[in-house]
Amino acid sequence: MIEISDSQAEYIIENKELPAEITNAAEKVAVILTQNWCPQWIIMKKYLPEIDSDIKIFYQCYNIKPYSYKLMKVKETVLGNDLIPYVRYYKNGKLTAETNYVNKEEFMSNLS
Repeated sequence: MIEISDSQAEYIIENKELPAEITNAAEKVAVILTQNWCPQWIIMKKYLPEIDSDIKIFYQCYNIKPYSYKLMKVKETVLGNDLIPYVRYYKNGKLTAETNYVNKEEFMSNLS
């Protein structure tokens, strides 16, 4: 798992979209925006290291960042999801699915 950097988060805030360096990081990419206290995130965080290494997983626990409110507003208003964890799935740089909490099998099926 790769933490979204502060500069990448600032890009999301300023451009209202994820940077291509994330969405095109591999053939299959998942991006998770969440808060560190979320019980469902804690469950997901346990199985995510078991995911195939060919799949790039980016995440950000934005509630502990100084730009928390700004990133949350983009997630809720522009990306259209006010629940956590929020997961976006990309294949070859194209958005293919969006979910909130899912188990490992559902996570993998969203990337197939």
